[in-house]
Amino acid sequence: MRTYKIIFIGAGSFRFTIPCFFNILDFAKSFHPIELWLVDIDASSLAIMSTVIKQMIRYNKQDITVYSTTDRKKALPDADYVLISISVGQQQTEWFDIHIPLKFGIPQNTGDTVGPGGIFRGIRTIPSMIDFLKDIKELCPKAFVLNYTNPQGTLMLSAFQVAPIVQMCGLCHEIFYLRRKKFGRFLKSCGIIQSDKKKFTLSYGGLNHFSWITKLEYNGRDLYPQMREKAEHAYKSGSYGRPFNYYLLKNYGYLCYVEDRHIAEFMPQYYNFFNYKQKPFGIKFRNVKGIDRQRTLVLSLLKWINKRRNHWIIKLVGRPMEGGERALLMAKDKENNYHRQHVTNVLNNGIIPSLPDNCVVEVPCYFKNGKIFASKVESLPKKINDIVKIHAQNQQLVVDAGLSGDPKVLLKALLADPMCQFIEDEDKIEAMMWNMLYYQRKWLPEFSESIPSIKDLRTSKYFIDIIELKTKELARLEKFVVNQNLKKNAWPQLE
Repeated sequence: MRTYKIIFIGAGSFRFTIPCFFNILDFAKSFHPIELWLVDIDASSLAIMSTVIKQMIRYNKQDITVYSTTDRKKALPDADYVLISISVGQQQTEWFDIHIPLKFGIPQNTGDTVGPGGIFRGIRTIPSMIDFLKDIKELCPKAFVLNYTNPQGTLMLSAFQVAPIVQMCGLCHEIFYLRRKKFGRFLKSCGIIQSDKKKFTLSYGGLNHFSWITKLEYNGRDLYPQMREKAEHAYKSGSYGRPFNYYLLKNYGYLCYVEDRHIAEFMPQYYNFFNYKQKPFGIKFRNVKGIDRQRTLVLSLLKWINKRRNHWIIKLVGRPMEGGERALLMAKDKENNYHRQHVTNVLNNGIIPSLPDNCVVEVPCYFKNGKIFASKVESLPKKINDIVKIHAQNQQLVVDAGLSGDPKVLLKALLADPMCQFIEDEDKIEAMMWNMLYYQRKWLPEFSESIPSIKDLRTSKYFIDIIELKTKELARLEKFVVNQNLKKNAWPQLE
């Protein structure tokens, strides 16, 4: 009898581990026995997750054996599936990602994909991703790798270049917003009743956190004409959720299905120094302390549950689930040779002809005979393609910076990013880079030879002292004010 071996790198994650495990429980109903290896460098979080998962297995009477280790090389040999969800430095690094750029007039509401925060998150994580892929290539080259770690574009591009023989893709669940009640109410306001979801046909493509629906039909009828007519009401009323998405539908003619806080960072004219305090479209500034509190609260709750065997919460929520995070639904389709489409991040190579071959795109993929294939997507509409392409082209620069540890390459990547370009001051962008490198030096060993000393940094007129970053109130004070003449480039406030 075959044993299925699943590895979860970053299993101490408070956001992804439990939802992914619901998937694993569902997978185990058809494919078992399973060896589940939980891997994390944080032994404390790993122990908490391991105990909770074992409780769920006992309650569901599943044929799953759980192992946990801080040494991934011990776990990886002959793995079938490898899930990756890591955060290098966690909220410690996010604090600098978010607040140092703000001192220079660059607000970020998420900071995990593009902009200074997304670029630094990329260069911190690329070396780890490369190390993972080298080990996978050696110890389990036939494994299928499913990555949940952001930024998907630059991490997956580095992975595809280092280990092209390994099958892998990046995962995101944003498109499933279309199944929610609020979007259903919007369709209903357009005269579209979702009586049979199988009659919907859609095409989509773009980049992770910046992907667009290019075709949406119901029973062969194009739904865009009615949707465009109702878009202005949808964004002004806020009745259907995500008003920014409907604003873009009105002005660009197509729907970006991603959560609006992500989209705004690709388009800084709508979220910038001049308007972020007014929360345009309801988009809030990232609360790093709040996320850290969430993490502490979730882990504390799980520790509390662990003290009570067969806790009622385990019985209530710890059940198999095909939906949610869909990594193991993909594994099920691979094993069954079932050609269902999944939202994936893969190397472009002509899938979207209007974007560079050498970038990672978010497109539909499916399995056939154990291999993953991308569905070819038509070129994006020009108005949309022009803004998507800027970010697609910058992926390689970020990868090169992360691999080389060269600040000159990193500066090129920052200067090419629209969020940095918005303030139109290259000297400030360079100074911001040195400040971010210094305060994140612990997590950026590749840059160690180039990072300035605190003495040298203090000589710059754009130096940020650690005292200015100590509290949320101090960290959120802008220091180097953006040229007020640039206000003409900013989107006006909501009426």
